[in-house]
Amino acid sequence: MHTEQDRGSWALLLLEYSIAPQWFVAVQDAYNYGNPDPDLQIHYPLVSFGYTRGTTKVQVNYGRQQQGVFCVGGICRVVPASNGFSLLLTSNF
Repeated sequence: MHTEQDRGSWALLLLEYSIAPQWFVAVQDAYNYGNPDPDLQIHYPLVSFGYTRGTTKVQVNYGRQQQGVFCVGGICRVVPASNGFSLLLTSNF
C-alpha cells in the first residue's frame, strides 16, 4: 500500500510572461514521472491568464490541477484538485 509521501519524483515546467504592469499569461505542466504506479504517472497541464489592478487580481485557469500548495508569481495558496476552468479573484487590503 502506498501513502501520499510515496508519490515519487516530480518535474515542473513553468513559462510565465507579464505584459507590465497589469496582464500576465502562464503555461505549466507538472508531471509525476517517479510515481511507483505507472498508471499514476500523470501530467497536470494548466494555462493561466490574468489581470492585476492595484491590489486586486482576476485570474482564469484551464487545465488539470493537483491538490496542494500552488505558487505563481510569488503568491502561494492551498488549492483543491480540479479539472477544467476556474476563476480566481484575489484582493489585498
